[in-house]
Amino acid sequence: MKQLSLRRRVFEVVEGGSRRAALSRIFSAALIILILVNVIAAIFETVPTMTQTYFQVFAGVEGVSLTVFAIEYVVRLWVCVEHPRARGVPAWRARLNYVFTPSAIIDFIAIVPFFIVALGGADIRTMVLVRLMRLFKLGRYSTGFQSLFEAVRRERHALVASFLVLTSIVLVAASLAYIAEREAQPDDFGSIPQAIWWAIETVTTVGYGDVIPKTLAGHIIGGITMITGILMIALPIAIIGSSFAEVIRQRSFVVTFGLVVRMPMFASLSSDVLHDLLPMLRAMTVEAGTAIVEPGEGDDALYGIAEGVVELDSDGGRRRLSVGDSFGASPDITDKTRADPALALTRVKLLAIDRIDLIHLVARYPGLAGRLKPNVQAGIVMDDGSGGNPA
Repeated sequence: MKQLSLRRRVFEVVEGGSRRAALSRIFSAALIILILVNVIAAIFETVPTMTQTYFQVFAGVEGVSLTVFAIEYVVRLWVCVEHPRARGVPAWRARLNYVFTPSAIIDFIAIVPFFIVALGGADIRTMVLVRLMRLFKLGRYSTGFQSLFEAVRRERHALVASFLVLTSIVLVAASLAYIAEREAQPDDFGSIPQAIWWAIETVTTVGYGDVIPKTLAGHIIGGITMITGILMIALPIAIIGSSFAEVIRQRSFVVTFGLVVRMPMFASLSSDVLHDLLPMLRAMTVEAGTAIVEPGEGDDALYGIAEGVVELDSDGGRRRLSVGDSFGASPDITDKTRADPALALTRVKLLAIDRIDLIHLVARYPGLAGRLKPNVQAGIVMDDGSGGNPA
């Protein structure tokens, strides 16, 4: 039991956003600094004069980095069985599942240089490339990285459609260029596969100039291809840009499993439910004095308080809610009552789930209906001056 207790405490430190927030922040900050120092060292180590002058410094940085990253990987592998996703799963399977997660793969890549050196060394360019991959370890701590990945995930269908359209344009442009230029330039446009290179660099507006049409028809096709390319390249950029801005607005802090399972209404849920629930949650940061739920407009989402104090203006008086309390929409589709107005008394961090998603989740897991309801009983009743009798 003592070992399990220790493992749980270590898990809360390495995962972040736990009850041991101070230790977790120190742990994360130390790793971030080490990653940045390591990446900078890997870059400057490619300068011959600096390598000769500061060889011992670079070797020391690499040695410390490999040691710390290896220990971190082993520790995460040890404590991963405490993750909510591992509930009800044998320890060996939980660890096996963790090994193949994106974050674990990146952690393993961070220590790959040790094995490369142990197996006989490698070209310095290969080593630098592998060591620069450590930069992606920052994705675990950066809301920017996570928001970008989330934006791409949300718009994956639109991006795939854009890519298919772009591919079609490249093939059509290459085919037309082949027809127009094959006799004038058989070396460059002698086949459609050869013409595809010209089509790609033209559609992407790179225009290296190594392959250009020479006939009048080829010039016309090239002009149309360039204009079409500008329009099509802008499409996925706009899709990702708008989605990224929306995710940044919604996810002003990182939603982690550790944060979710500490909320009373989400505690003790099975790993299957948590897996379906997490993508539905939105993180919101509301400044003090801001209305969270306007009067008469409270049926859009269910909110759980992760940090801060909220004042709820209910029929029985004003109630002060704090961490762990929830308010807002009901998962009952037949419930037509409006949620009580809510005001942020301090800077508040909220986990919100839209009512339509809440209804779908409860329909899939009927046993959640009684748990995912606004919980204001724990709130402190405040005298609103009306002389009412709070329940």
